[in-house]
Amino acid sequence: MGLSANQRKRLSDLTAELHEIIGNSLHPDGRPMTFAELEDECIEVGDLLTATVLQQRVAERSAPEEMPCCPNCERQPTPLADDEARVLQTDRGEVAWMESAYECGHCRRTFFPSDG
Repeated sequence: MGLSANQRKRLSDLTAELHEIIGNSLHPDGRPMTFAELEDECIEVGDLLTATVLQQRVAERSAPEEMPCCPNCERQPTPLADDEARVLQTDRGEVAWMESAYECGHCRRTFFPSDG
């Protein structure tokens, strides 16, 4: 999915607020930060934003409308009583959410439909 021009503009506007949050390009003692220090700080901000937005987007996904099939044997599984915690380490940080899990009695396998 590519970003629309409107989305790009809004994200660009957001960078002004991010700049205000992280402050200027000086150390607390007034020395200028090196390029590497500025880059590291920006990478940290970007990683935090990416992980946070990804976690929000994953959490808002709805459960499948139809009962999923077992990815192994394609038989009907049994839904587990409680949602399972999912925690993934992404390139940008850890993302956690709750998701419905299913168990296939034939394969004796538990799976998440989102694993496709």
